Amino acid sequence: MHPHSFRSGRLGFHLILVLVALWATACTTGPSSSPVAGRDAFVVLSGGGTPLSNNYSQYLQAKALNEWLRARYPAEAVWTFYGAGNQTGQAPFFSDTRKQNKEDGLLIESWLPGPLEANRPATRDQVLAALKNEILPKVAEGGTLYLFVGDHGELSRSEPKESIITLWQMEQTGTSSNGWRSNPAQVLGVNELRSVLEAGLGRGRVVFCFTCCHSGGFHFLGQPRTVAPNPAWFSGFVPVEAADWTAEVPLARIAGFTATTEDSLAAGCAPDPDPDRWAGSERFIPEALLGTDLMTGERRGPSLRSFAEAFDAAMVVNRTIDKPHSSAEAFLERHATLIETVLARGETLTPAARAAVEQYHRIVAGEDPGVKDAVFKAQKAVYDRFLEALVQQNPLSANLLRSGSRTELETAIGPEAGNAGRGGRRRGMNEEIRKQWTEIIRPVWKTALETDQVPSISADAKAFELHLIDLEEKNPRRDLTPGNRDAVRNELFWRSGSAIPSQTDAVKAVELARWEASRRTKILAWARRSESEALRTAAEKWGGPVRPATATAPSWSGPPRSARKEALQRALFFRRVMGAWAFLLAVDEQPALRRLKSFRDLERVPLPPPQSSL
Repeated sequence: MHPHSFRSGRLGFHLILVLVALWATACTTGPSSSPVAGRDAFVVLSGGGTPLSNNYSQYLQAKALNEWLRARYPAEAVWTFYGAGNQTGQAPFFSDTRKQNKEDGLLIESWLPGPLEANRPATRDQVLAALKNEILPKVAEGGTLYLFVGDHGELSRSEPKESIITLWQMEQTGTSSNGWRSNPAQVLGVNELRSVLEAGLGRGRVVFCFTCCHSGGFHFLGQPRTVAPNPAWFSGFVPVEAADWTAEVPLARIAGFTATTEDSLAAGCAPDPDPDRWAGSERFIPEALLGTDLMTGERRGPSLRSFAEAFDAAMVVNRTIDKPHSSAEAFLERHATLIETVLARGETLTPAARAAVEQYHRIVAGEDPGVKDAVFKAQKAVYDRFLEALVQQNPLSANLLRSGSRTELETAIGPEAGNAGRGGRRRGMNEEIRKQWTEIIRPVWKTALETDQVPSISADAKAFELHLIDLEEKNPRRDLTPGNRDAVRNELFWRSGSAIPSQTDAVKAVELARWEASRRTKILAWARRSESEALRTAAEKWGGPVRPATATAPSWSGPPRSARKEALQRALFFRRVMGAWAFLLAVDEQPALRRLKSFRDLERVPLPPPQSSL
């Protein structure tokens, strides 16, 4: 053989080996392995609503995530949408972040712009345009969109109900007195977001994490609200629901984690986050993911590899009203509901299907599943760990959490499915009590202000107080009673000059904020010192008896009550999920089991390693 022929043959053989290795690598890049980083996108969405509701905790979360992602990945791979869109290094144009400060026993309102590097406004047009034109085209050839939503969330008012993200609602206008208005149409719901993703995702996929209220509905981005029974489970009459069953189920392409269910509020959104008391998925998940304290920036541990690892770490320490769960769990919960409704009335179930249904009910009642499947057993071990954390946080309910029957759990939980309705709005005081302010105290107080008989009030605070009284007098339906801070906050924001940073008089803003925080206490004290018996009596009826000087200090924001009800709901949810999984294994429902595996695999897709270019 000619020596050149031998060399050419050896080179050709080596080239074949390289090509085979590259082919093998490409073939093994599945849902559980690190994706092709050049096609990946990282999106942070937060800071919705108005300056009255866009809280400082949301800014801390968005800031930490934005900085962490931009330190790991090139700028062209990261999109951040927060509030009005103030950017680091540019003059701020609107104060979009509400922050409360604790001073001398008072909780003082303030507002500041929330600047972030390469930030964009968190408005509907901006978010949808970026998704359609920039983000989805990047991942459409097989990449992954890592979506973190820390915004406010709501349940839609119109039917059918769905989870919606409350986007940034402030818009400039020439028609209002202050040049701005709030647009409640700045929302993004499950159905619209699903349509956008389906139109542009191509061969890409989405792994998400939502830490907002009412976020559970976003699991339906990647799965239907109902699942169908297999006709083979019946030996006679087949229910109409089985018409939608198919053996050809698509594998998951959108999956992730939410802080709570579709009908519930979430914890952690606070204008005054406290280092020791700020709690909820809003804080725990990103802190676990980043390995960093969101308030101080100090390292607390290594960064985790995936949203799934961060979710599990947060679940162990989360003792709030949150009810966190994954898309895989939402999928199984839909099957649990199927078993409890359609199959419960299925008189023509086959013996095997009926036995599996009975096993489901025993598991939900507290019986050990006894399932041999290795993945199932591993997940049960995770749930056992979560359950023990709930027991440690609710020791008086230990027996109920560990071994209570389904009836006992449901009785203790009570009739409410969610945990607080819409929440967040003050209903106003009793009308008879309010009359003490509007009919007796307010007229005399107004006269005292106008005739300079209140020496302790500054000129700016007096003007603000008279403005509030004038608004109430012009519209008796407005309740700006001292102490109704939610109602007064909007007036404080605009009258204090806090809205436009370049025009803000910092001294005046602080002065009005301090007056607003102490307004009720000072007016009551003034009325109680009055020579008028009518004023003193009205103050007693309105404000109650005078508290001693040693009264308990005001409580700042932090974790709510021990969240016993939600702990019981979580425990029952774990049982229903495992019972549904055991049912699918018992009837060997391979289409659903394949779909379940694809959800679990997608949820665990790791973040790409830090790189210099994508």
